[in-house]
Amino acid sequence: MTSTGTTAPEVRTGHCLCGSIAYRFEAEPELVVLCHCDDCQRHTGSAYSENVLVTRDAVKIEGTPRSHQTTGTENGHLRDRLFCGECGTPIFTVLHETPDILIVKGGTLDDRSWLTPTAEVWGRRAQPWVEPNPARVRFEGDAK
Repeated sequence: MTSTGTTAPEVRTGHCLCGSIAYRFEAEPELVVLCHCDDCQRHTGSAYSENVLVTRDAVKIEGTPRSHQTTGTENGHLRDRLFCGECGTPIFTVLHETPDILIVKGGTLDDRSWLTPTAEVWGRRAQPWVEPNPARVRFEGDAK
């Protein structure tokens, strides 16, 4: 069993809503994690962010994403949040404490059917209607 819980396609591709930014990678994701922190809820405009952690060197990006740096309200860590400057789609996040990993926003993948999150972080910030799933570990804050 892989860290994503299922066998994923060999080559993965994705893009923003308007297509100005596209990417591809052939590496197996390190993890697929749901994040419930306040910053991810605001960044995605949703209840959580579906994060696909990939070795940064494995991702090939076409186009030039814009970047906005934030400081995590939950933990004080720096984040580079990359998005399309044309349509505003959040596409990637870089955690300064793990700069060799690129977080790909799961919703931007062309094929999302293989995604199976194995963990959740910042569970204490989860919306009350998002119940824990016994199939994945849920951390109340950052993963330990």
